[in-house]
Amino acid sequence: MEEKTVSLLKKAIKFFFTSGIGFIMDLTAYTIMTQVFDLSVMRANFFSSMIGSTFVFIVSTHKIFENGRSALPLPAKYGAYVIYQLLLIFLASELGDFINGLIHTHFEFELLLRYSKLVCKVLITPLTMTCNFFVMRFISERI
Repeated sequence: MEEKTVSLLKKAIKFFFTSGIGFIMDLTAYTIMTQVFDLSVMRANFFSSMIGSTFVFIVSTHKIFENGRSALPLPAKYGAYVIYQLLLIFLASELGDFINGLIHTHFEFELLLRYSKLVCKVLITPLTMTCNFFVMRFISERI
């Protein structure tokens, strides 16, 4: 395998591990907000995602991606990442609300209905993690 490919694969593995920790933080906050405080998918996902994504940004920029060649300071990169995250969180939250509506419209299984908001979060997360890897890599190493 080419050295660049191996390096990218190592970064991806580290990023997905770090994102897994961020996901646990995100899911814990999301669960508390939806199950204890009965927040909507949209609101809970917004707040919980910002917690997880900020953790992932901090670790990724210091431990995974190379930041040395950039003229853009780290706070500006974080600003760009926050803008990206706000858009992604909005879109993922809309998708979550849509999936949640589908579950409640088409299913009658009590347990699924009770935890439908968590099901939505789990279904959407792999897509957002993949997007985050490529955007984080671009922000860290290219700008």
